[in-house]
Amino acid sequence: MNKNIYAVGSFVLAFLISGLPVVALAESNSDDGLGVTAQVTAQTRGTNVTTGVSVDLEEDNEAVREQQKQRLEASTTARVQDDDDEEIDLEMEDDDDRAISLSDLKNRIEARKQELEDEEASTTPKFKNAMKNANEVRLAVHALLASRDLLGGGIGQQVSEIAKSMNDSVATTTNAEAKIQTRGFLVRLFFGGDKTMAEVIAEAVAKNQENIQKLTDLLGQASTTAEVKLTLEAQIQALENAQARLQVLAEKEKGAWGLFSWRF
Repeated sequence: MNKNIYAVGSFVLAFLISGLPVVALAESNSDDGLGVTAQVTAQTRGTNVTTGVSVDLEEDNEAVREQQKQRLEASTTARVQDDDDEEIDLEMEDDDDRAISLSDLKNRIEARKQELEDEEASTTPKFKNAMKNANEVRLAVHALLASRDLLGGGIGQQVSEIAKSMNDSVATTTNAEAKIQTRGFLVRLFFGGDKTMAEVIAEAVAKNQENIQKLTDLLGQASTTAEVKLTLEAQIQALENAQARLQVLAEKEKGAWGLFSWRF
């Protein structure tokens, strides 16, 4: 009998040392150790109940966090859509404004440059930077369209068609750039860069770069004076610089990640 009591005492002491709470020691006068078995069963069940409560609490916390995240995404996305509704209204370059001489071409370029600067000055601060960048391209397109009758043969017609194509892309890239530049701090923090607008710019740049190469080749074939070629080469260089800048902008925007970017 003393041996059995010693065995039970040792078992309970081992449980206490291990840090597991003892619920109750079943009373037993038998010699088969059933009291100890009952204690172990009760202890095991108690542990399972405690673990189940912890799991339920963690799942509830995760659900709350997910709901908060969804509300935040909905609110910031609505703000992005509101910003997307506002666009820059650009006046396209006129194909009928044609120069009859080198001096006339230069005068037309200077006059258009002044008009663009005045337009930029009256632009809201929100879009001023995007407008300034667009005007470099618009001026180059204007010069190419105005030079049609000075390039001779069918070269002038081809240059004009390419310039018209680039003319159409100015509004697209300018508004895409404006949306990137005016993207809110919180929207950028949570969602990163505007991948959609970056892709719009990248596609336009790829097409424009091809057109610039065609313009360079055509200008080399044109039967016109060296002074006219130098004037137009300067405008083509401005186009190249603008496309290089836009390409860097698009790549940087695509690489900008936010806190929730992994979800998209």
